[in-house]
This record gives sequence, structure tokens and C-alpha cells, in this order.
Amino acid sequence: MAFAVTDATFDPRTILESYILLRDIQKVSFASVFIDIENVVDMFSKRTPVLICENNQILATGNSLLEAFDHLEVCEATAHSIIAAKDIGEMAHISDEEIQEINKAFELA
Repeated sequence: MAFAVTDATFDPRTILESYILLRDIQKVSFASVFIDIENVVDMFSKRTPVLICENNQILATGNSLLEAFDHLEVCEATAHSIIAAKDIGEMAHISDEEIQEINKAFELA
């Protein structure tokens, strides 16, 4: 929820598991979840399994309830890690070159 109630960007390129499972998390406006449901649903994909709804909630999807829960759980753990890391130093994000290697190794492209 910290990322839903602030302008902070949630970047899952912090932990390998986070990037592989979450890849591209986007933020949607509070109103869009209620007014523009079809466009919000269209935002979900294998590349975007989680959306952050401003001032409201996290929306997670998957091929099963367990997979959706995995996405939510990894999102929560990653958020805790990002917030905790701010107290001890600068974030060390996975580099663009490493992302390319990960995408190739795990066939994510």
C-alpha cells in the first residue's frame, strides 16, 4: 500500500524472483478501476500480472488462484525490501544488460 498512496515507483528489478514474476508493474488511477474496467483488465498480461491502484489496492492475476497469490506475495515481499533498503543505502537495480540475459535465460521476451 505504500506504493499505492505515494508517487513512488515500484521497480521489481531488485530481486531476480521479483523481476521474473512481476516484470512490469503499472499504476492505475483510483477511478479507472470502477469507471474504465475493460481498459484496466486489458492492461493485464504475462508481462504485467499486477497493477497498483492509486490510493486503493493491489490487483493481481494469474492462471490460477495460487499463481495470483504468488504474484501478490512476491509483490508484497519486494515492496518491503525496497522500503527497508532505503534505510541502509542506495538501491542496486538489476542492470539493463542483466535484464536481457535474464529474459533470454528464462525465455521471458
